[in-house]
Amino acid sequence: MTIHPPWSDLIALQDEAIAKRIENRSWTRSWRGTLLIHGGLTLDDAALELSAVREALPDDYQPVKGFVVAIADLTGIHPDDGQCTPWSEPGCFHWELTNVQRLQPVKARGMQGLWTPKRPLLDQIATANPALAMRLAA
Repeated sequence: MTIHPPWSDLIALQDEAIAKRIENRSWTRSWRGTLLIHGGLTLDDAALELSAVREALPDDYQPVKGFVVAIADLTGIHPDDGQCTPWSEPGCFHWELTNVQRLQPVKARGMQGLWTPKRPLLDQIATANPALAMRLAA
C-alpha cells in the first residue's frame, strides 16, 4: 500500500505511544492480511504543519520517498466511530494496522490502492531484512 510521507514514516515508527496505527481511507475492503507500507513520491506538506506530526517525528526528519519502509498486518477496517486514535480522521474508514515492523528501506515502485508485490521485490526486502524472511515467504 502506497502512502504519502510523512504518514508512511509515522506508521513505520516503532514507539507505540506515538506511532500511527490507523490508516485513513475513503474506501473499505473485505481483504485482511499482511501489507507492505510504501512511502510514495509525493510528500504531504500540509501534514508537516500538524502539531501531532511534528511532535512524533524527529527534528531532523527526512521523508523516505519511493521505498518500502514497513510491513504490517491489516486486521480490521471500521467506519468512523468518533476518535478511535489521535490519527483517525472523521468521515473516513479506519484501517487498523497491527504487528508493524520497520524495515531497512527497499526501493520500489508503488501505486494507488492495494497492490500485490512481485516476488523479486519480496526477495529484495527479505535480503535487506533477514529477520523478516519467514514473514515475507508467504
